[in-house]
Amino acid sequence: MCTNKIYSTKSLSKKLSIPLGQSQEMLSYAVYSCENYGQLISLLKSGSFENQNLILAILHSKAEGCLLKFLNTDMNNILSRFNERVKNIKINENTVVEIFGIELTDFKRKIK
Repeated sequence: MCTNKIYSTKSLSKKLSIPLGQSQEMLSYAVYSCENYGQLISLLKSGSFENQNLILAILHSKAEGCLLKFLNTDMNNILSRFNERVKNIKINENTVVEIFGIELTDFKRKIK
């Protein structure tokens, strides 16, 4: 689970040309609905899944359709939270899907 979380933070850092720490904080808030990266790590280590968004920590390029549907269902909330934190860069659905290493065409096909 942590491997993908690390991949997505590195991917976002590279895509937006921002420091890794900033990427970690951004993803913690926007994708996982955590106040900060420390809270995200604590919740993942505890194994508590009261926060349903933590299921997104297992997303990967070959993820099952049900996980992608969960991402799709929460996409508007994720984009809203990103736009709260990122003022100078427009983050869209494509960006969110790509930071998880998922091809957009696969995503579209599997959520139908």
